[in-house]
Amino acid sequence: MDNENLLNSIYQNIAMVLETIPEIRKITTDCDFKALIVGQEESYQNLSGSVKDAITSNGDSTEELNDLLKTYSEWMTKLKAMSDKNVCHLAEMCIQGYTMGMVKAIQKSHLYCDASKEAKHFGEKLISLHEKSINDLKKYL
Repeated sequence: MDNENLLNSIYQNIAMVLETIPEIRKITTDCDFKALIVGQEESYQNLSGSVKDAITSNGDSTEELNDLLKTYSEWMTKLKAMSDKNVCHLAEMCIQGYTMGMVKAIQKSHLYCDASKEAKHFGEKLISLHEKSINDLKKYL
């Protein structure tokens, strides 16, 4: 059960990122920043696909984000970005989101400590991806 729960928490964590990045991408006019977040989006999509494969290969099903959470995320991103479309502010928003995602991933890895090595490995990959994304965005602050 820990295995399924950890993998699904990782899958949902990535889903939050993939809900938010397109909104940021629509708002920014900075070509370099846009290219960076497009690359980040691809990395998260690849990891999401691998995690989904691991979930379904175990005979389990993915738990999708609920619609209320998706809508909340979308609107909060739009509201925050409307006040300031500067690339520095957008980078800050992304960093805050990645940091929250990283904290959640660490908490879940501790909570589901009996999960398989494979599931833990995906958790570590997600944490590393969040860290890399944050470091890549720092130059825009």
